[in-house]
Amino acid sequence: MNDLDAERRADDWPPGRRARRAVVLAFALTAVFFSGVVLPRANPNELSRIEAVVSFVERGTFSIDAAMAELGDHEDKSFSGGRFYSNKAPGLILAMIPPYAALRLFFPPPSSGTAWIFVLVRLATVTLASLCALVLLGRRLADARDRAETAALVLFAVAFGTPFLFYARSLFSHAWSASFLFLSWDALRRGESAGTARARGTWSFLSGLLAGWAAISEFTTVPVAVVLAARAVAGRRRALLSFGLGALGPLALLAAYNAACFGSPFALSSAREASPQYAALVASGLFGIGVPSPRSIGRVLFDPARGILLFSPFLLWGIAGIVLWWRSGQERADCLFVLAAIAALFFPMAGYGRWDGGFSLGVRYFVPAILIAALPLQRALASPWSRGLFLAAAAFSVANHVLISSAIPHVPRTVPWPAASLSTWMISSGWVAPNLGLAAGLSPAVSLAAPLAAVAVAAALCLPPLGRVRPRATLAAVGGLVLFLATLLRAPALSPADEEWRAKLTQYLVSLPPR
Repeated sequence: MNDLDAERRADDWPPGRRARRAVVLAFALTAVFFSGVVLPRANPNELSRIEAVVSFVERGTFSIDAAMAELGDHEDKSFSGGRFYSNKAPGLILAMIPPYAALRLFFPPPSSGTAWIFVLVRLATVTLASLCALVLLGRRLADARDRAETAALVLFAVAFGTPFLFYARSLFSHAWSASFLFLSWDALRRGESAGTARARGTWSFLSGLLAGWAAISEFTTVPVAVVLAARAVAGRRRALLSFGLGALGPLALLAAYNAACFGSPFALSSAREASPQYAALVASGLFGIGVPSPRSIGRVLFDPARGILLFSPFLLWGIAGIVLWWRSGQERADCLFVLAAIAALFFPMAGYGRWDGGFSLGVRYFVPAILIAALPLQRALASPWSRGLFLAAAAFSVANHVLISSAIPHVPRTVPWPAASLSTWMISSGWVAPNLGLAAGLSPAVSLAAPLAAVAVAAALCLPPLGRVRPRATLAAVGGLVLFLATLLRAPALSPADEEWRAKLTQYLVSLPPR
């Protein structure tokens, strides 16, 4: 290794640090710049939480009956004791209450689920947690002195080339849970390196608190929280006690919420579904989760409308990364944790009857594991060719998610390759996601210039720290973009039902007043 390589591998090398900051700043800009999705009404997933928050702050109850009369009815609700409640896990709902209550001192009562007060609540909860997790992910990636030069690129790919990009600017719980799970693991690592027993106990307690809050925000993350508890024991047996005490707080809140809404601390909202369709789904297997089949696993990975590896092909490098990590003999406890955490979320979701997530972007149920899945990627980027191919795959993934999330990301799972079959059509027709540019009176196309420029600048700053890349970094990135553009040249054929759905969407959009 020559002196230049040694300098590039150092964490304090200015280009690498500058690139990571640019990625986080660009992510923050896009999260603030976009204020919702293209349809002028809240998604049922978000509206369910919004109405629970409004009901509690304005009326002192979690029953959403009155809120539905004001903000709109939807299917994402539970029924108990003659009243309707949100069917969502309460963790994000409880976190939204303080900022909403504080903002109500300055804002009037909301008349819709798309009111600006909820944009600010989202920034204060989901987006803030996502940014904190990305900052610490960048630091963890840069801590690997022999791999620090690829930290910014991996951070960029995960931030902009996965559904995390969109869900960090929504009131869904997926990016929120992903952030808390990663922050929980990071707290465990910090506790293991702390100098005093008190500090180690504090970090373990915080880790348990974060893992517990993720679990009560998205029930599917409970297995990952259990894996985190096992990881705490692997680091230091006494840490399990502090971890458990930290998790006890969120679990107590969940019990109190369940008792208040459903009459028992052990009665979950998902067991009281008001929709007959959802009630039938959760009645089978374990809350709708069965044994995954090879076919269902293949669909989750490669489905043309949702597939994880089809939408974010750079994640393939994680397989080689885990193998190389284990062979290195270093930090094997963390290697096992990453593998177990991914498996604990992936396989149950592959066996879930609604693995596709309905109207959504990608396999949204896998998003809670996405930051953890980023940890082994660096280890597969040792050679120039591995970096070049990864860069091309990352460019493809980023272009795909930036395009889809710039229009309407909530599409039926039967619509193949939505970037080509829906997103390009919407943007060319002038329908883009609501943003500050539109609010300032810019045309739809021009309004997207600011976030696209931010992403482009962050991408450009990620290239210099990479060192040797084959093919050259610029050529590899352009190759990935060209491949993506090629997929847009001919949109996949839609089924008659999807053609009818798009026609109805067109009529609806045309009927809206000019923005």
